[in-house]
Parts: sequence; structure tokens; C-alpha cells
Amino acid sequence: MIVYYLSFMVPPVTTALPSRQIFGLALFGGILHLSIAGMLWIRFGFTTRVDLFLVYNGIGAVLLGAIPTLLLITKRLVTPSFIVAGALTVSAYGTWSVYVAPPVTPTPVDPTPFGWYMIGWIIVVALALVAGGTEYGVRHFRRGKNRSDSVQTHD
Repeated sequence: MIVYYLSFMVPPVTTALPSRQIFGLALFGGILHLSIAGMLWIRFGFTTRVDLFLVYNGIGAVLLGAIPTLLLITKRLVTPSFIVAGALTVSAYGTWSVYVAPPVTPTPVDPTPFGWYMIGWIIVVALALVAGGTEYGVRHFRRGKNRSDSVQTHD
């Protein structure tokens, strides 16, 4: 009888791996980002003849959506999502305003801003992780400071 009551008092042990539902939501975020990037890729008229390049960009597009989604769900970190959404928006607008919107579009010699976003997705993920780590650290610093302030005021 006592074991039965104690089993409700002990919090469950969580594993390091996300649950299937969390993994599914993160995958959904990745597929959503892949869809948006794919639509922009087609809209901007990008072409490639290298299959490995498409695989590289596809993996990057999925990870650019999945990692911020996973951090948002599990740790409630919003900065990684803002970093990725901001980089996607700025790069898409930069490409559209220079290479799509003008009546006479210049031929890009180098990758466009959106092309750089897709090629440099590892850098965007790294920036999102650094921003998320900073947000996480600031939150824990504030919690620790608030706890120490509350302990000192009650003495």
C-alpha cells in the first residue's frame, strides 16, 4: 500500500531522447521549412545538376526547421526559431528584390542571398544554437538570482 502511494509522489524519470510525439512535431517543423524553402527555390528559378547538392540542401532545410522546433517544444527556447525565420525572410527578400522584382533581372554570378542561406545552413543552425544556449543560460542565471534574492529577503 505504501509503495502504491509513493509511486505517485516520485516524479517519473525522463530520458534524454524526445518522445515520438515531440520527434514528430520536430519533423513536421523540418518538413514545413523544407516546403517553404522548396517553393522559394522553384520561385526563384534555381536549378542544379548535382544530386548531392540537392541532398545537402534538403537535409539542411529539414534541420533548419526541426532543430528550432525541437528546442521550442522541449526547452521553450524562442531565439533559435527567430534566427532561422529571420535569416530565411531576409535572404528570400534580398533575392526577390534584386533578382526577381526588377523589370530587367541581372544574371547572378555568385549565389543569391537565398542561395547563400541554403549553402550556409550549417552556419545558420550554429547561430541558432548559440542564441538558444545564450537564452537558456540567461534564463537559468535569472532563476538562480531570483532564488538567491528571495532567500536573502526572507532572512
